[in-house]
Amino acid sequence: MTILVGRNVRMALKSIKSTKLRSLLTMLGIIIGVASVITAVSLGEGVRQQITGSVKTSAKDVLTVRPGRLVNRDKSGHIVSANYQAALGTAALTNQDLQAIAKLPSVKTATPLSTISALAATREGRQFDSIIVGTGPDFASISGQKVAYGNFFDESQSDHDVAIIGKTVAEQLFQENVPIGQIAVLRGHEFIVSGVFDSFSANAYTGGGDLNTAIFIPYDAARAISGNATNIYQILVTPKDGATESLVSNDVTQALSTTHGGQQDFTVLTKAETLQLTSKTLAILTTLIAGIAAISLIVGGIGIMNIMFVSVTERTREIGVRKSIGATNRQIYSQFSIEATIISLVGGIIGVLLAMFANFCLKVFTSLTPVATWPIIGLAVATSTVIGIVFGTAPAIKAARKDPIESLRHE
Repeated sequence: MTILVGRNVRMALKSIKSTKLRSLLTMLGIIIGVASVITAVSLGEGVRQQITGSVKTSAKDVLTVRPGRLVNRDKSGHIVSANYQAALGTAALTNQDLQAIAKLPSVKTATPLSTISALAATREGRQFDSIIVGTGPDFASISGQKVAYGNFFDESQSDHDVAIIGKTVAEQLFQENVPIGQIAVLRGHEFIVSGVFDSFSANAYTGGGDLNTAIFIPYDAARAISGNATNIYQILVTPKDGATESLVSNDVTQALSTTHGGQQDFTVLTKAETLQLTSKTLAILTTLIAGIAAISLIVGGIGIMNIMFVSVTERTREIGVRKSIGATNRQIYSQFSIEATIISLVGGIIGVLLAMFANFCLKVFTSLTPVATWPIIGLAVATSTVIGIVFGTAPAIKAARKDPIESLRHE
């Protein structure tokens, strides 16, 4: 049996080599499918690891308050499901909510993250479409985001016109890496750049978006230049010494229920819950994208089946010769089935190599850090092999059932 399989493998490789271009085109769907799935999952895993790292380096017991009822809880308060429609809503927290949280005896700090609409500019007239974020003096320490140059503003500067900018803002707007002391003009108001953030990676506390393109200013200054029209999309809360996460969570929930007229159209998340919700969301998105990419594998399988049908027709006389000298239907079936499997397996291996190259390019030329794991690589290759077996079955059966006399007459 082993000798027969080895002979069929050699025959399959010889057939593939004799029609190199056709074999490569046959593999194309498998190559694209495997490369797409591995790249998509690698990106999801990379972002998940970045977020996990950001949570671990953030303040010890930070709680997150977000608008909308993002989760459903059981009677014990544990998250049982996520409400993703609420995450797409346009609701926002208010300054009244912020003040209510800040006054709680169990709360040490309440740091808002708000956005305003403004186009950043320099005195020389250069402009940059940046994200303007109004926040508190504790943002950098709470989020664990390092300031590469200069300093983040402190409590004494909370109403001053100072700005801490992202790396991309420094490079694109000011055209230098360390524009400390330069002036950024926002809605006609001048802000002195006092710091430049280190490069932002995926962060569970930043609310999405590329914050390398963001300009951070004091929350009070943001309210002043926007006419109190800031949009708070998140509040980061740290408990006082001795106050537990559960105590602070209950206090914040009660306070916001009062300011919201008894409606719990907000969500309070502990550090662990923030990581759980973010990881679950990423897992769903990654699965969805990988599922769409996997359609290429099905298309590739159909391509293999079509080409194998053509191959069976072209090699009808060969089949007749083999049967006339004693080859059984099982041996003919094995020959063509193994050939389809090898085509698919080789396509899967090439797809893995292509995915590794794509991941390398993404690391070098973008801020993304995809992480390919051996289980997903092995699963992708195994899936491509199974597709070759499945879609090669029908052509192999057709070859095995050919009548030897009629096959020998075939020109």
